[in-house]
Amino acid sequence: MIAHDGMFIDGDWRPGAATGTIEVVNPADEQVIGTVPAGGAEEVDAAVRAARAALPGWSATAPARRAELLAALAGQLADRQEEMAATITAELGAPIGFSRRVQAGLPVAVTRSYAELAAEFAFEERIGTSLVCQEPIGVVAAIRT
Repeated sequence: MIAHDGMFIDGDWRPGAATGTIEVVNPADEQVIGTVPAGGAEEVDAAVRAARAALPGWSATAPARRAELLAALAGQLADRQEEMAATITAELGAPIGFSRRVQAGLPVAVTRSYAELAAEFAFEERIGTSLVCQEPIGVVAAIRT
């Protein structure tokens, strides 16, 4: 069993504010395969604060550098694709082939496509006498219940 006792927020592992944990159960045999901290609103707020603090630096990063960083992320995801697929299969009960192609493979493909888009996209466009600029403007947080 894999036990995680922290959440990765703002570049560091930290314990959750709540004391509870969530058991991750393999649906194929109903065995507990891991535990994770039961995060809550405090962790979401901390993650949003960290993302907001990072936004000015990311916004100021040249698109070519963003493309490099996204390509590097895609490479690291690809390197761990088999590990992710095995974990997803154990956690969700999905067939391993599906986990490889969709659950672990799709994030690699999407991240690569974002890297290509960052390298090729025209973030500024002159339309008549106007200059239209597309730039990052904010942070989104989602909570799955």
